[in-house]
Amino acid sequence: MSQALYRKYRPQAFADVIGQDIIKTILQNALRLGQVGHAYLFTGPRGVGKTTIARILAKAVNCEHLRDGEVDNKCANCLAVSTGRFLDLIEIDAASYTGVDNIREIIEHVKFAPTTGRYKVFIIDEVHMLSKAAFSALLKTLEEPPAHAIFIMATTEAHKVPETVVSRSQRLDFRRVSKRDILSLFEFVLKQEDVNIAKEALSLLAEAADGSFRDALSLLDQVISFGAKKITVEQVEDALGITRTAVSQKFLDFLIRGEAAPAVEFVKRLTLEGRDLQQFTRIFLEYLRLVLFLKLGVEKSADLGLAEEDALGLKRQSSELQSARLLEIIKAIIEAYREIKTVPVPELPLMAQVLALCRNTLEKGGSPPRTDQPKNEPGEVNVNLALGLVVEKWAEVLARVKEYNHSLLSSLRLGRLVELTGGEELVVAFPYTFHKDTVEARKNRIVIEQVLEEVFGSPLRVKVLLEREIKDEPAQKRPPTGDLLGEAVRILGEQL
Repeated sequence: MSQALYRKYRPQAFADVIGQDIIKTILQNALRLGQVGHAYLFTGPRGVGKTTIARILAKAVNCEHLRDGEVDNKCANCLAVSTGRFLDLIEIDAASYTGVDNIREIIEHVKFAPTTGRYKVFIIDEVHMLSKAAFSALLKTLEEPPAHAIFIMATTEAHKVPETVVSRSQRLDFRRVSKRDILSLFEFVLKQEDVNIAKEALSLLAEAADGSFRDALSLLDQVISFGAKKITVEQVEDALGITRTAVSQKFLDFLIRGEAAPAVEFVKRLTLEGRDLQQFTRIFLEYLRLVLFLKLGVEKSADLGLAEEDALGLKRQSSELQSARLLEIIKAIIEAYREIKTVPVPELPLMAQVLALCRNTLEKGGSPPRTDQPKNEPGEVNVNLALGLVVEKWAEVLARVKEYNHSLLSSLRLGRLVELTGGEELVVAFPYTFHKDTVEARKNRIVIEQVLEEVFGSPLRVKVLLEREIKDEPAQKRPPTGDLLGEAVRILGEQL
């Protein structure tokens, strides 16, 4: 029977570990100085190397020829640890052995001196699963440990470990593995296995691994099982039910254009093809992250490691999407991702969010103007836009402003809609100078005018006044102060 890749290529020395450089430096310095702690708490996501480094540390403290904080993997103790025959290394899975009796059994072992090595090492995996009584029993030993014992506890949920245990341990936080590190691992493994996989397919696998070495190698194992010496991106998609960058790009285009029917049909097709929708939404969120980075100038398209065609598409979408709309899409997809695993019909949350994102198009009964459609020429009046419509949709404007800038909302909702001049300039009056100045600030005006254009499909300038500046204007120029719709909008705005 062939050995799983994640076991076959498990690192056996600190030098073999890809990533987690800070953790390695801390532990190797402690080994060089002879200052290894009596208890460690390794925390972090699954599959990032917590148990692997715990075993290497157990090997290092008992290595007969330790050199510069690194094991030799040749002495009897190192070989015994590597093959699982080292009597002074005791591993416990706290998920299976949660009770106080199991911990008492460990404590009995602690009393006895090591059999062959210098230290007796106890690795407790998923330590957060221990019962309260078990933690209390363990605490006594951690308070007064024998000189020959070292405890290494690993957990994915550090917040469930009692503070009394954490405070008596050296806590080391493991990070999610970067895509670059996963690709480096793939390169090494594929060379050893003599398998050729398309670059785009490897990128897809690295994204699907979600920062976990173990998941990455498990996925690679599945793909290699095809038996072919050269594996294409299409085979990877079919085998794992995951999607490539071009698919995410196409879906985002539907959302940008507000095309509800094609977007829902797209989700339906993914389901019929057997795609994992939670996996798709996670990859799509990763794609949206790239769009956001490009939008903010954090990264350049050339630095994203994408094919030229994908990079050009990404650049186009980042320029087409306004920041507020991008934020709205990101929040909607995050919500869908959370709900997919909790409902019996997994495609429904994603479809519902698609409809919510395209609601303006559905209400108008057609497709919205494309983002590259020329705007109104100067002096051209939008005859379809009137103050009544602005008042009617003011609650939606406030809701979108809240998503972008909550402090701006506090001032804006105190404003009174006075008039719409020529269909292109909205006059808003405020009772106090502070609120007027806040809304009038350049960065805030940009946000408001951007949101207004999104809601009404037409550019609107905002003119800000104080109430006292318009008191002397003829009454017929102002909407009545008792306008029920305006008051209702103001009240609803305060509830947002």
